[in-house]
Amino acid sequence: MAFLNKDSKNGEHVSVISEECQFQGTLDLQGSLRIDGRLEGNVDNAKYVTVSKTGIIKGDIAAHGVVIIGSMSGNIVADNVEILADAKIKGNIRSKSILIEGGAKVNATITVVSEGDDEAAALEEPISDDVPKTGKTKKAEE
Repeated sequence: MAFLNKDSKNGEHVSVISEECQFQGTLDLQGSLRIDGRLEGNVDNAKYVTVSKTGIIKGDIAAHGVVIIGSMSGNIVADNVEILADAKIKGNIRSKSILIEGGAKVNATITVVSEGDDEAAALEEPISDDVPKTGKTKKAEE
């Protein structure tokens, strides 16, 4: 595991869970994370999280941006989510923007919130395992 590798392109620190590594626990990051190995736990406050083709995560991700190429079982709360063709996801996704490539296997409740929506503030709230948040429901008024 190589923590705090510096990305030479933009000077940002990127933490890496390498392909040979397994990690259990919660990661609270201010930078970005690339998962090439296995993570059982949550990722909080990250800028960007990438789960590579060899990466596996069982836990929740809260980040600005998320790219999934590998496997994930858990919830995603992010401004931008990209799910690429080789991805396998099971869980809930709440985002302002989502892209799902053809071929991806997604078994998820997906909620897209807009910039001006009051629900955008809900991006800061964790998604409950037992009751997924699916947006506002309007009741008929008499």
